[in-house]
Amino acid sequence: MVNAAKHPNITLLTYSEITDFKGVTGEYNVKIKKKPRYVNENKCTGCGLCTIKCPIKVPDEFNRGIGDRGAIYIPFPQAVPKYAVIDREVCIECKNCERNCPAEAVDFEQKEQLIDIKVGAIIIATGWDEYQIIESNEYKYGFYPDVITQIELERMLSPIGPTSGHVYQISTGKSPQNVAMIQCVGSRTLRGNSYCSAVCCNVALKNAQLLKQEYPNMEITIFYIDIRTWDKGNEEYYRKIRGQGINFIKGIPGDIKLDENGKMVLYFDTAMEDGVTKKEFDLVVLSTGIVPSKGTKEISEIMGLSRGPNNFLSEVHGCLKPVETKDNGIYICGCASGPKNIPYSVSSALGAASKAATLLSNDILRQELIIAEVNQDLCVGCRRCEKICEFNAITVAENNIASVNELKCKGCGTCVTSCPARAIDLKYYRDDQFEEEIKGLGGFEPQIQSIREIMEE
Repeated sequence: MVNAAKHPNITLLTYSEITDFKGVTGEYNVKIKKKPRYVNENKCTGCGLCTIKCPIKVPDEFNRGIGDRGAIYIPFPQAVPKYAVIDREVCIECKNCERNCPAEAVDFEQKEQLIDIKVGAIIIATGWDEYQIIESNEYKYGFYPDVITQIELERMLSPIGPTSGHVYQISTGKSPQNVAMIQCVGSRTLRGNSYCSAVCCNVALKNAQLLKQEYPNMEITIFYIDIRTWDKGNEEYYRKIRGQGINFIKGIPGDIKLDENGKMVLYFDTAMEDGVTKKEFDLVVLSTGIVPSKGTKEISEIMGLSRGPNNFLSEVHGCLKPVETKDNGIYICGCASGPKNIPYSVSSALGAASKAATLLSNDILRQELIIAEVNQDLCVGCRRCEKICEFNAITVAENNIASVNELKCKGCGTCVTSCPARAIDLKYYRDDQFEEEIKGLGGFEPQIQSIREIMEE
């Protein structure tokens, strides 16, 4: 991230979002809204003094609510660029930050900016969000403080996290002695997402190993449907973890309750035994699934990109064109197109960068000639083709005549079959071409029906 920030050919527009998008491959017009930080980026040095002097304390989003931040804060320790930002929704405008900033960077009069840029290609890497278990209240998450998610455990285990790398029970502040991890929460279920989130098993194995290294006497139990360690070297890693004294139970707990002593009790049945078993735990860690980020939905609507059944962005072909979209100049990578681990996210990012570089390194854009064309004498301006075109390649002008954007058209023929006035043809596959071919087959004059008439019959 630091290298990207220092690169002379890279401009970082952080705390910004795309509001409008137009254009064609090689010539896109993008409008960006840069939100006010209320901190002058040219003056801020990221010293953090302003964050110490702020009297406001609210839950820290980066640490998943474990720990707090001020109304003025640096989003996370390794943030690039490392600038502070003021949350005006909680700020009381005491001006402590302004008085204590040695660089005089705080600016409460800062306004949002609208930036227009022209680009030749776009790579979308909108990441992912955590499955919103708080909405389903599974396993009493949100009610019992010692029921947490793997992401929250990750923040605890981080040396620069809110607990400096140590794990505590939220309710008592003591180190847990008996920890349960429950897999596939929000994944592989009709109550949440039907798909597998791909990374949860390996994350649980990694965090279990870190806990064992820090607390050798801790008892850790992982409840699972299947342990899916499909990537290179991960099966061997799984076998290594099993040999470290970590318990694996094939079966997902059905419920969690507090006993008379305030201890959490998990009720579960296993594939190896009949009947329901219960066991006490000090800490329960939920491996929640991956869902599309909020930005994925927003960017798909702004850019007119399609999404699959699980609401991730759709690629042209999962095997042959995994980073390409229906628009030749827009590419996707990482979890924008579906759950991925780090190696696959990196490889898809390299693929998207390669495709964009290949496109922009050519002076001439090659276009398939099998595209739709409109007979303006027949077009009645019904807009049916405009509505049905998946690639947004057809527009109807004020004169009620349809026109085709040749760079966007993929020659799928959907508009041809939908036109009630028979005003659209595909180049090289026109009706009169087929009729002449049929005539030439037998040397006689058969009764010719147009392709559309045959389809209508």
